[in-house]
Amino acid sequence: MNTTVIIVAYKSEKIIEKNLNELDLNCKIIIIDNSYNKNFKSYIEEKYKNVKVILNDNKGFGQAANLGANLANTEYIFFCSPDNFIEAHTVSKLEQTANKYKNFGLLILTDEKSKEVEIIQVDKEVGMSSFFTKRTNFIKLSGFDENFFLYYEDVDLVKRYLSNNLSIYKVPITFKNNHGSHDHIYNLEIEINRNWHYMWSKFYFSRKHNNYLLSFFINLPYLLRSVLKIILNYKNKEKKVKYKARFNGLINGYQSRPSWYRPKIK
Repeated sequence: MNTTVIIVAYKSEKIIEKNLNELDLNCKIIIIDNSYNKNFKSYIEEKYKNVKVILNDNKGFGQAANLGANLANTEYIFFCSPDNFIEAHTVSKLEQTANKYKNFGLLILTDEKSKEVEIIQVDKEVGMSSFFTKRTNFIKLSGFDENFFLYYEDVDLVKRYLSNNLSIYKVPITFKNNHGSHDHIYNLEIEINRNWHYMWSKFYFSRKHNNYLLSFFINLPYLLRSVLKIILNYKNKEKKVKYKARFNGLINGYQSRPSWYRPKIK
């Protein structure tokens, strides 16, 4: 196979093997572990001879994904989230589709809950969690924008592929989403992290592709809603901190500060 599978992991030790077992043993697989877990690296590399684990300081999904792409040496790269379990022979099916659509930019997998049964061309920016591309195209476009720590980096990449006239197709090759790749003992802190970065990234994406003033007013209802939710949930700690994280993330975006928040997990 002429594809490297790239998986960005963070506190994913309890779920990653289920994901690996769905992949063809002939694939080259690179795991960028943002948890910097040395025991995880030793265990995985000993058990799976086709897998290389790179220990990485957590600088966000985009930075880790770009690192994986730069380390790959195959024609194609396939990005797969740790909590996306793909159907059998996915990589070989993607390579076959790539041979059919030789000038493609991205092939995006379909959630198994979708009723789509044919290839659909994508003509507007969409989110994606598992996708396949030519490594040269990805590198040429500088990969993911590393200013994003989490969220919207995929939508931004789609927009740039389309702007460069690279065709994007959603293919009826499916995955099942587990809705979370981390250990559930970290749920609250992960939720705080998710909400902070969701709002920061939402504003940054809008500002990047529009302008500051328009982005300010587009996102103002989200800011006001967060304030209201903080007040209404003042007795509910979990909901309160979630909406406080949303408020703080958006405020930091308004202030044009970098995406500095990091999950407080040992």
